[in-house]
Amino acid sequence: MILKRLRGEAARQNWFGVAVDLVILILGVFLGIQVNDWNQARLDRAEGHEYRERLYSDLESNQRDLAFRIHYDGQTLAHAQAALAALDRPVTDNPGAFIIHAYEASNHVPQAIRHVTYDEVVASGKAEFLGSRVVRERIANYHVGMATMQRLFDYTPPYRDAIRSALPFAAQSQVMKDCPEVLAADEYGSVTPRLADDCKSTMDARAAERFAAEVRTIPNLRWLLNRQVADLDQKIGNARQLSAEAERLKRQIRKAS
Repeated sequence: MILKRLRGEAARQNWFGVAVDLVILILGVFLGIQVNDWNQARLDRAEGHEYRERLYSDLESNQRDLAFRIHYDGQTLAHAQAALAALDRPVTDNPGAFIIHAYEASNHVPQAIRHVTYDEVVASGKAEFLGSRVVRERIANYHVGMATMQRLFDYTPPYRDAIRSALPFAAQSQVMKDCPEVLAADEYGSVTPRLADDCKSTMDARAAERFAAEVRTIPNLRWLLNRQVADLDQKIGNARQLSAEAERLKRQIRKAS
């Protein structure tokens, strides 16, 4: 319509009318672009807010996972320390308890920490939607740290293979009956194993003594157990550190929102 009027005004050599129509045309295009930009900026802000909310939810999930790991590895560490201390006593000194401690000290959590939202943001190239440069850097650094921690959490010292190879399966099966590991699901559907808080050996005393003697023949058993203790202690410390960083990041995300 505007172009038709422009042609008409130009044909009549009404240059003032041509100028007015040009101004109207340019202004219309400019306003259209501005409205589109404003609308896109609004959508980007809304998408950024949604990403931050999802990241906040992931961080809470991380903290629940880390709290579980701290408790689980703490129980495993206590068993490892008890087994290590038992090596300084005669094999006849409560061999059933030694078998339980030696076996339970080999437990491991093969579970990944959640980072679905951050992976999606990076894959879609929308990291700038997350907030200021400081917020983006803090989020990125947290996930770099998480990836490093995951490698630590995934590592299993050689003690696990050593004890589960040397201890006869009959003894392992009896420990699992005396100290059942329970799978528990929380309200969010996350399933985690739980070790028995307290268990007593029902193994025959003679059999337990025989099995305990076999375990003590594992080469460098004391060194392997000592390494297991150190690994578990490090995992617990790093899990606490990562959980504290998740809490700090949650506060920063809340400020950004």
